[in-house]
Amino acid sequence: MRKVVLFIICLIFGLGSAFAKPSVYKILYLIPFETDSYTAPYVKECEDMDNVRSYQLMGFWNGAQMAIEELGKDENFHFEIVVRDVSNSESKLRKILEDKELMSGVNLIVGPFFSKLFTIAAEYAKQYQIPIVNPFTSRQDVVEGNEYVYKLIPSLEARPSMITFLAQQSNAFPIIIYGDSTSKNKEMLAYQKYFQDNHISYDISPNASAVVNCLTNDRPQFVLTFYDNPAQNLIISRNLLYSKKTDNLTFVVPETWLESKTYDIEYYSKLNLHFFSDYYVDFDDEKTKTFIYDYTQRFGVPPSLKNFAFQGYDITRFFVELMVNDFDLDRVKVMPIAFPLSFDKFPDGGFENVNVQFLEVKDNEIVPSLH
Repeated sequence: MRKVVLFIICLIFGLGSAFAKPSVYKILYLIPFETDSYTAPYVKECEDMDNVRSYQLMGFWNGAQMAIEELGKDENFHFEIVVRDVSNSESKLRKILEDKELMSGVNLIVGPFFSKLFTIAAEYAKQYQIPIVNPFTSRQDVVEGNEYVYKLIPSLEARPSMITFLAQQSNAFPIIIYGDSTSKNKEMLAYQKYFQDNHISYDISPNASAVVNCLTNDRPQFVLTFYDNPAQNLIISRNLLYSKKTDNLTFVVPETWLESKTYDIEYYSKLNLHFFSDYYVDFDDEKTKTFIYDYTQRFGVPPSLKNFAFQGYDITRFFVELMVNDFDLDRVKVMPIAFPLSFDKFPDGGFENVNVQFLEVKDNEIVPSLH
């Protein structure tokens, strides 16, 4: 009898150990620092550093470190962090994945950031059942057929879907597209396909005058432009302002317009300018202020969206909490700084963030658009 009791106790203990959470969570970061081919950049102004990929991705890693250290203050969390520089080298990636000692016990993979290498790493993750995060692609195919993939950038189709929803609220049809109907612009084609597939009323106006002729102040209207060069921007902007038909207008432009030095924010406010973005930071938020202060004290430079510091922090903070909660999305309560995440699962596939940021220039500030 004593042997039976002892056997049962051992069995219970063994089962408990089998299903226990790991004492140490191991995270592998595959980041393209490009140290193998790094050359010192020509820097004329401080802003020029934001265009250097190695600098940008170091900001991502710095943000990730901030999150890890913050979480590490909880004595229940213990981490083993592995970072490898992976850019476009397939052989380098395969060498990492084939290193059994390095890959042993990995609970989460972040990266690689480029599509070709991510496909290889995702297949490995699927084989060994390791969740893997793609931070920066909008390609939907990376989640198809692989339940271990988390894609953080919403697909382009999410944008026309939101525009349609907003237009339906006020019956703002037809939606007006300012562009060349023969253009191969990827985003414009995605809008056209979505509108056609869902029987959404829209018109394509080939020039600025035609756009103005379609407008009226009597009802809400949406004008979408996909042009992104100073000459075209100036033409449509002036035509809209001189028309005095902008009272009920929602003018949706590429995000890169905000980087133009042709106009200031006040000018864009008059245009009721709106745009989609993958990120938004409320710099008046106390959590944001604290993060900026701590990051700057630690690394000597301020965090920014361009150096991906906010993104590195948000991604790590979210996925570590997801990981320690057994990848149950309902149990994650993280409030991100710049990267809001809300996932839908693909049938027979992975997870895609569907939280689209729709912003506007209002009262000379960039704020989330509330329609």
